[in-house]
Amino acid sequence: MCFSATASFSVAAITATVGLAALKNTKHPNQLMIAAVPLLFAAQQTVEGFLWLHLSGEGSGADTVGLALAFLIFAEVLWPIYPALAVMAMEPIPQRRVLVTGIAVIGGLLSAYLLMSLIGDPPVATIRGHSIAYRDEASPLTWRQVPYLICTCGPALLSSHRAIQAFGLVILLGFAVSAYAYFGVFVSVWCFFAAAGSTLLYFHFKRAAELAS
Repeated sequence: MCFSATASFSVAAITATVGLAALKNTKHPNQLMIAAVPLLFAAQQTVEGFLWLHLSGEGSGADTVGLALAFLIFAEVLWPIYPALAVMAMEPIPQRRVLVTGIAVIGGLLSAYLLMSLIGDPPVATIRGHSIAYRDEASPLTWRQVPYLICTCGPALLSSHRAIQAFGLVILLGFAVSAYAYFGVFVSVWCFFAAAGSTLLYFHFKRAAELAS
């Protein structure tokens, strides 16, 4: 599989379109955070698309560091906490909401820790094969990834809504594929798969809108 600026911009365009359609079909304010997930992935993929261009020789070193930092703020600061908050907002079953709240606490601590790491160790992005590597990425198949995996996949899997569960499953499968086949560029590739998988959320809101009409 080949990734490039074109691939990132294409996924960004698709997920932005899907996100706008999902937002259009929301009926209650508590649905807005989960409906906005594709738009957030679109923004992240757009950042990586521009990073591709800069790494290919069309920008300065300072621009490259800034874009890499912006991408990792999405990946390491936003995504550990956002899924739990989004699912909490619209989860109707109290027991599930309590579990997701616990994940939100873990996610908040993880986001704060990773933010401090980014501040103390600014990222250096490089093209490796057909993907982008951020820093010298450690193995994704270690215990250190467990909290991140729980925070990014767990809330969706705990949701009582099937389309959101399916999204969580796609993220989990994307983790397995990225860790196995794209070991050295794990962060970039997993975010790419997650962005593509976020289009499933549109079907939840489309179906809900049809049932309400």
